[in-house]
Amino acid sequence: MTFALQGIGWFVILTVIMSFVEHFSHRIVMHKKTFLSKHFKIFKKSLDHHVARHHVQYYKSFTDEPVPPGEDRHIRLSIREGFLEALPICAIIATMSIQAAVTFEIVVCLHHYLWNKIHIEMHKPEKRFFSGWPLYKFHARHHFLHHRHPDKNFNVVFLLADYVFGVTTKPDRSDLKAMHELGLLDLSPAELLALADVDGEMRREADVKQEAVLSR
Repeated sequence: MTFALQGIGWFVILTVIMSFVEHFSHRIVMHKKTFLSKHFKIFKKSLDHHVARHHVQYYKSFTDEPVPPGEDRHIRLSIREGFLEALPICAIIATMSIQAAVTFEIVVCLHHYLWNKIHIEMHKPEKRFFSGWPLYKFHARHHFLHHRHPDKNFNVVFLLADYVFGVTTKPDRSDLKAMHELGLLDLSPAELLALADVDGEMRREADVKQEAVLSR
């Protein structure tokens, strides 16, 4: 029983830590020009790939047609690479607890697996079995707002860090209307009527903000 409780405890703690790892990896490595991106090709590639390809492609349209396996690399994480990249950290953790080290690898692989499932469904929907779940729609709305407001909502799977750092954003009227049209948000007829007067000026203002953030 003690071993099982310790495992659960480590899983919770390491999942929280993984939320912050996900947050900073996305917020800094994939969105900001840093010393690493200036001097190391792999980090520059990650920055260019994410900002120039992913955000440009999925800003105007959050979804597009599914693609064959292997052609969705820019929206998929490699579980194998994640496992290998976590090994040095696991080696350090193992000096304190073998159980914690093994649990960390489980958390990393679980994170990458969940990222792939929900991130691909968000951008290339195929009506997977979980697509109607309220929890999935909550995550999808959170990520949708990141594509509209790229300086907010950095987490995709474990959302805690975004709330801790206060970088979540509330949807404006055009966001609400778009999320409803995508099937991510249920609105009443009265609420839809209230959104019917969303004009082009609001959209143009959002475009200007998007370009300003991505040009940093």
